[in-house]
Amino acid sequence: MDKQLDHSDLDALVLRELSSLPGFSPSRGFQDRVMARVTLPKPAAVVLMQRAGAWALQPRRAVGLAATYAACVVMTVLLAGPWIAAHASFFVLGASWVTSHVGAWLDSAALAVASWGVRSGIVEAVTSVFGSGVRLWAMVATVAIGYAASGYGLHVLLKAPRRSDELARTF
Repeated sequence: MDKQLDHSDLDALVLRELSSLPGFSPSRGFQDRVMARVTLPKPAAVVLMQRAGAWALQPRRAVGLAATYAACVVMTVLLAGPWIAAHASFFVLGASWVTSHVGAWLDSAALAVASWGVRSGIVEAVTSVFGSGVRLWAMVATVAIGYAASGYGLHVLLKAPRRSDELARTF
């Protein structure tokens, strides 16, 4: 006859059987052996800058690269130059049309924004907060310098440590 186990008996049976299993744990030094084989890839921007620096320090390659770029530009101008010269009137007409239409659109947009700013009272509010133009430029310069300093600080903070074994031990 099969005996049905209730939940508490079944839980006790499972816990008893699980406790009789041997414990599993990694051997000593396992973590160190695994971490010794782990390589962290460098960010693409760092690799690019290192390669560019290495190329710049090798004068023959740097001059060769610059000459290749210059040759590409010269060939493009030599190939496209006659066609551009033959169609110069088209380019002048197109450029004048674009500049006149874009200029007119920018002019009307600037006038609309300025009139909206005056009507809504934003100009008065900004003038009362910042005061004179000198004070405004000083605040803009302060924000720009702070932005640049923050970027430099992030660069320093995100810079990879030089001793990778010390980094591996901290984590």
